[in-house]
Amino acid sequence: MTGQAGDQTPGGDFRFWHGAGGRWRVERGGEVVYMSSVDGEAFVRIDNEIQCHRGGFGVVHLGSMFSPLDLLGPESVLRRMSVQGNVSEPCLDVVGGRAAWTIAVTQSSGVAVDLAFDSRTGVLVRLTGPEDAGGFEVLHLTEHGELGAELFRWDGPSVDAPMSARRRPAGDREERGASRVAEVTALVAALDRPQEVLEVIITSKGGRAAREAIADLLGVSAVGAEAVASMALMGFRSDVAQRAREELAALQSRSLGEGR
Repeated sequence: MTGQAGDQTPGGDFRFWHGAGGRWRVERGGEVVYMSSVDGEAFVRIDNEIQCHRGGFGVVHLGSMFSPLDLLGPESVLRRMSVQGNVSEPCLDVVGGRAAWTIAVTQSSGVAVDLAFDSRTGVLVRLTGPEDAGGFEVLHLTEHGELGAELFRWDGPSVDAPMSARRRPAGDREERGASRVAEVTALVAALDRPQEVLEVIITSKGGRAAREAIADLLGVSAVGAEAVASMALMGFRSDVAQRAREELAALQSRSLGEGR
């Protein structure tokens, strides 16, 4: 399957291909921004470089048997769980010359988002919301009998994603434990200096620069810096800090006990 989508931002023209086995290739302005290879690796353009992710990074594809009733209909699990929004009845529409299911999701604040899913493939082909939120629409969607494996193979330069070391199967328990100690040590250090950490993140130009600044500020490893950079603001609460300190103490105690 091949698609082309446009959004409401400059240079927002995307082309994408989806092949058997959940493989994807996504380009923006003729430049690859995402690719899931035949061997399960994902290549993502971040901070103008291609990062290799091994596991834990994917694109949602609902499949040809999908009906919006399963996900967003009035009797769906999502609807029964939601007390903040209202989901309209699905209805058939036409997007890019193809039949599509359309649904409106309205929040209690009155903000509405319209979704359209291609009825044959289950691909999200249109998303529209408030003007300041942007959106997109798939202009062309083509189904192929088969797409070659070479289309989903990245042969250019790449660097390992900061989290890849964590996602790879660890060789043994000691290696996994050392990684967790590095993460929690960095988190505790960050929680002791929250204002400084937030300042270096805000003033950094890009995610890579932010991770390097965190590592320099706290004197932690790349794995630790990535853990700090991935924290949500709610993670700076005092109760979270206390739990992190307790976990670090337990990890250090366990390490001492195993070293005897």
